[in-house]
Amino acid sequence: MPSAASNRNLWPLNATDLAFNQALGIRAAPAGSAHLLELPGTPLVQNHLGTIHAAAQFCLAEAASAECLQRHFGAAVGDVLGVVRGVEVKYRRPAMGDLLAFGAPDDRTRDRLLTELDRRGRTGALILIDLKDRDGTLTFHGKFEWFVSRRPPPQV
Repeated sequence: MPSAASNRNLWPLNATDLAFNQALGIRAAPAGSAHLLELPGTPLVQNHLGTIHAAAQFCLAEAASAECLQRHFGAAVGDVLGVVRGVEVKYRRPAMGDLLAFGAPDDRTRDRLLTELDRRGRTGALILIDLKDRDGTLTFHGKFEWFVSRRPPPQV
């Protein structure tokens, strides 16, 4: 499944710059927050049960995985292209109200992404995402597998 950022440079694009994410109401977390992004629990993102729709949760999590990559590696990698290659998702509890997206690269990604990108010009990255409501209830856990590649220099 291609990411929303699949036809653009992954960095310096912010997840909140994409029109689709803006339409859902996804926004950056306040400065200094432990989480990356937020999704207000508006009627737009609710399902027939009054909880946050699974698709809206997935969109927030995918956007947060891109934001996590950018925050951890953006300044160091330069001009790259990123696409999501695979996702593993577990919906844990019904999501009520605003959702907060937390993310971190797995240990292998943290340790090897820059080295592999420099050596091979491409690499994989695994980003772990948790969505929680404002009370701290875990509603979603996901593993987002990214393919990251250096862009070739422009032809002159």
